[in-house]
Amino acid sequence: MLTTVRAWTFLRVVVMSAGVAVITLCGWMILGGPVFIDRLVIEADAPGPAQAIVCLGGGLTDHYLPVEDAWLRIYTAVQLQLDGLAPVIVFSGGGTDSVSEAEVYAEAAQWLGAPPSAIALEGLSGSTAEHPVNLLKVERLGLTRDSSLIIVTSPLHSKRTAMCFRKAGYTNFRMVSSYVATRADTSLVRENRVSSLKAFRPNGKRYDDPVSRLRQGFNTLLYSLREIVAIGVYRFRGYV
Repeated sequence: MLTTVRAWTFLRVVVMSAGVAVITLCGWMILGGPVFIDRLVIEADAPGPAQAIVCLGGGLTDHYLPVEDAWLRIYTAVQLQLDGLAPVIVFSGGGTDSVSEAEVYAEAAQWLGAPPSAIALEGLSGSTAEHPVNLLKVERLGLTRDSSLIIVTSPLHSKRTAMCFRKAGYTNFRMVSSYVATRADTSLVRENRVSSLKAFRPNGKRYDDPVSRLRQGFNTLLYSLREIVAIGVYRFRGYV
């Protein structure tokens, strides 16, 4: 009987402690506090001149459009190229659909202002570990493991990507997740856009309400945890 009482007491303490931890975490997220753990999966460098910009695929929607994360990758790659940091963007990504991620991303890049002549495709890679190997197969570019590269991916995917490229023997690359052109035609920099509608007036509406902050915080937390697990799996398999 005493053992049963102790077990229930212990269980109650565990449940109450977990509840307090969850409530505290939710409150921290609602206040917009930093997640901290995301720092473990981010690698960021300052961009510099390179032979090529490599934009990694991150998936397609049901309508063969880039997923939300991918739009920032594509825009960043285009902005880097428009500023003259590299003559070509390589869109790298295969996929499970009837069209490759590389092709769809290249179409989006042209809509964002990238000239078709500055685009190359690598449509074989199906995982992060495959990009470094398949990149060398793009004959038009003649890249080597010593070629200078700017690799563009999402911030929370950057650490694992960098580890894969180092494991594959690449010696001269920079990881970049966000960039806005400063020397390109200003009409191609979306931050410079203004409305052509005479009646338009900014309404000041913001999307940082408590629920939005909570959702964003948990998205960052869960994706960071996923990346930490993925890095562990890649270490076990010898990919990094």
